[in-house]
Amino acid sequence: MPASWGLMIFLIGDSGWRFSFLLSAVLPLIAAYLGIRAKREIRTAMSATAFGLALVSLPLMLGLAHLEGS
Repeated sequence: MPASWGLMIFLIGDSGWRFSFLLSAVLPLIAAYLGIRAKREIRTAMSATAFGLALVSLPLMLGLAHLEGS
């Protein structure tokens, strides 16, 4: 999560991206919340969703930022 925030701050300062900022700020927090909740309640589907969101958030942010830059 700190690496994602560092990348987000660098890219916003460099290019002024807006939607990728929202994506990179919101998706990792949702993934972390779902992961913690899934660990407490031992739910595999919620844990898989958290893992998927965490895995997809960075490529999705970079793809959206590329579209904003075009």
